Amino acid sequence: MTETLLELKGLEVTFKTRRGTLKAVDDLSLSIKKGEILGIVGESGAGKSMTGAAIIGLIDPPGRVSAGEVWFEQERVDAHPERLRGRQISMVFQDPLTSLNPLRTVGDQLIETILVHMNVSKSEAVQRARDGLAEVGIDPDRLNAYPHAFSGGMRQRVVVALALATEPKLVIADEPTTALDVSVQAQVLDLLKKLCRERGTSVMLITHDMGVIAQTSDRIAVMYAGRLAEIGSTREVLTNPQHPYTQGLMASTPSVDAKSFGKTLFQIPGSMPKLDALPNGCAFNPRCNQVHERCRTERPPLMSDRAACWLMETAS
Repeated sequence: MTETLLELKGLEVTFKTRRGTLKAVDDLSLSIKKGEILGIVGESGAGKSMTGAAIIGLIDPPGRVSAGEVWFEQERVDAHPERLRGRQISMVFQDPLTSLNPLRTVGDQLIETILVHMNVSKSEAVQRARDGLAEVGIDPDRLNAYPHAFSGGMRQRVVVALALATEPKLVIADEPTTALDVSVQAQVLDLLKKLCRERGTSVMLITHDMGVIAQTSDRIAVMYAGRLAEIGSTREVLTNPQHPYTQGLMASTPSVDAKSFGKTLFQIPGSMPKLDALPNGCAFNPRCNQVHERCRTERPPLMSDRAACWLMETAS
């Protein structure tokens, strides 16, 4: 049985505002096994990035982790997540230019990261930096180049090398391919899969793209309005989605199937509710095409360890 690396128990992230306290992540519980790629998918505002930031302690005031627990290798770490940041858990952000200092060479940044988090000599750090670039398909001789000298796809490869430089056990990849074209996107995803398979590293892949999730992940967690809507193996969720929101996401994904040619793509009506205007009951009920009265008054729990929907109860 594969060991659990990370476990979230009832995680809650709130922001205090003049309008009151807003919940960006609400009672979220999930786990990631060692060597597993967990895809977290949902529209903008679902709470995906906030979850990743909460794990490594990057929530700035007025936001805070107001409830719940974060466990890493059977140790509770939510009180001091900065102890794990960089060494045990690293993060790949959507825009590599926000992660790379334009005034310093990529080599300087790789070497500094290695020296800060690992007990190695300067010469060892330089060699690790060179090896890291080679591992992501970049000529090690470009160690002294500045970020502006690389293309967007190569900069993202550098950021992946930066995230993996300290040999972390978990990589949180927050929309790592959104700004890239399709061919480079595939290269970065293949790179992540390859390196994690070889090293046994776990990945939390945050995205809004079901195609990326299908190509990369072992399991899928679907989030909506800060809560977990559905979770299961990639095969289960893609071939037999249980929550109406997941069904809508699947139906709105373009297909190369000949039967789909010329047909209008399905569109989920409406948009993600604002945090200060969440509806009663199930947050998805105003947009759901299978809504019934109970959905408007009672919030469903996660049923059968699969989906937070009252339809699961009637189906069983």
